[in-house]
Amino acid sequence: MSDEVRLSSEELHKLGATFETRAEELSRQLAAFRRRADAEALHDGFRSREEARMHLERYEQAEEALLLLQERLAEVGGGIKETAANAQAAEEELVEMMRSVK
Repeated sequence: MSDEVRLSSEELHKLGATFETRAEELSRQLAAFRRRADAEALHDGFRSREEARMHLERYEQAEEALLLLQERLAEVGGGIKETAANAQAAEEELVEMMRSVK
């Protein structure tokens, strides 16, 4: 097994962008979810607030989980893109150092 690590800053940047795109898509889906499953609209199918309570709690939990997931995807995407930029800068610095040695 090799101790070598090969890193493509371009591929990392693409991966980071993919995470950010998925976060944006999830944000749009969350907005659509909120429109379709508005908490007040959930009351319509039940005779009382008490009957709807369990469903409202699940709605709120799902909404919160989706929001947290969206935020985390965006955070991971940004972190990957930052890593790609750092790797590219380090590679360019290494190339410059090698040129100056010649």
